Amino acid sequence: MADPHIKPVMDALDYITVVIYRSGFVVGGIALLGSLLWGVEASMLPFLTAAAMCASSLHIYDKKIRSILQFAAWVGLLLASWQILPMLAFGAGLLVMGGLSYKEYFCFKVPGLQAMPIWVAVLWLLQLFDLTLLANIGGSACGGLLLLLAWKKWQMPLHFDIGDKSNYQI
Repeated sequence: MADPHIKPVMDALDYITVVIYRSGFVVGGIALLGSLLWGVEASMLPFLTAAAMCASSLHIYDKKIRSILQFAAWVGLLLASWQILPMLAFGAGLLVMGGLSYKEYFCFKVPGLQAMPIWVAVLWLLQLFDLTLLANIGGSACGGLLLLLAWKKWQMPLHFDIGDKSNYQI
């Protein structure tokens, strides 16, 4: 996790990964907001791609948490690509985005994000029990929160996402 008061020396890969990470929240937010128009099923692959974007460029010091989120993102994307266990795939993406939203709340105090793990769990249950209208509304609410997060993150300097490079577990 980043420390905004620390300004690390950033290389090209740092800049690229921060841009990919922040862009993942934009893509994820749009995908979930689009669930009102296209349904959650049609929004799933773009949403899982967004989760993979965020997880692949994740700047979290703790390698266990980082590995869990990255593993979940890739499993979700693979399951969706193979068109097997779609609800598990969707749940994996929701785990990633819910976890990252929660992390971002503690790093940068973006309002509403502390409840995102609950929102994504409810969204997953609504989709699991085929409550389509409620799932579409829930997906839109989660998408709106992801876009709020993205908007707040893009207002911050890029180095806020990196923090103290010496604290990263390899």
